[in-house]
Amino acid sequence: MIRSSAPTRIDLAGGTLDLWPLHLFFDNPPTLNAAIDLYATVELSARRDKTIVVESRDLGRKARFRSLAALPERHPLALLIKLIRFYRPNTGLHLVTDCQAPAGSGIGGSSALMIALNGALNRFTNRRYTREQMIEISRNIETQVIDVPAGTQDYYSAMYGGVQSIQPGMVKTEPQHLPMDLKDLNRRFVLCYTGQPHHSGINNWSVYKKTIDGNAKTLKSLSRIAEVARRMEKQLAQGRLTRFEHWFNEEWKARKALAPGISTASMDRMILAAKKKGALAAKVCGAGGGGCVAFFVPPNKREDITQILQDCGGNVLKFRFVSRGLRVNGP
Repeated sequence: MIRSSAPTRIDLAGGTLDLWPLHLFFDNPPTLNAAIDLYATVELSARRDKTIVVESRDLGRKARFRSLAALPERHPLALLIKLIRFYRPNTGLHLVTDCQAPAGSGIGGSSALMIALNGALNRFTNRRYTREQMIEISRNIETQVIDVPAGTQDYYSAMYGGVQSIQPGMVKTEPQHLPMDLKDLNRRFVLCYTGQPHHSGINNWSVYKKTIDGNAKTLKSLSRIAEVARRMEKQLAQGRLTRFEHWFNEEWKARKALAPGISTASMDRMILAAKKKGALAAKVCGAGGGGCVAFFVPPNKREDITQILQDCGGNVLKFRFVSRGLRVNGP
């Protein structure tokens, strides 16, 4: 039995600009995020025949195929099936996946699952791909499944963990660990699921097209997001949260201007209620349109803010920031 797991993440600043080639238009700004302990997990075992069994516990789906050649092009479990086809195992297998992140929550659940699955299949087939190669494989296959370009930030967080600055370059993307006190961050963040799942690729694709077309409003918003990411990175690179709430709020303002439909009415109500209770800043995770909202709060107001979000109908998720990334155990 091979077991693997990878963390999801809270994005802090710079999202959408991790899509190639958008970052090139803004002089390659960083994307900042932090890994959390809501994990995507994989259990993989060999079978004595050619049968391939694929099971997703969190989605409540299970499928059985007589061989690798019988895997379909389209299927509700397409992410898993396409990756199995890519690795081309020599034997049948039984694959079981699970993800602690709610579906469509905007915290990178599908990307964490791709990294965990790559880790397990890479070990199972002895392909010996590097971590960077597995990130590229994940992005390319997820792009095939969602039918729009996929960014890279979620894969880096799942692969390496911790608080990161993902810096695109002219030669390659360079992830940089940011020396933050994770215990302190745990006291300062609340993560609330609104119960309204979203498809992040939809919002990103709209922005992508407008950027390529030279839409002035879109370019202005993305330029502001790039500036905020650079300002925030300077502070986090020193292990400091100086003016973090300002830049976290500014990122959200720029993101709402980028795509007005990114926020729902229930999100707006929760953010307003939390700020009245003392929350310093709030930002929708991922590309918005539902899912999770991350709140930056004073430690002594954390319980009050949690309660008001629950009163507003939100599901406050228990989580901790983690320094670990992908782990693979087994033969």
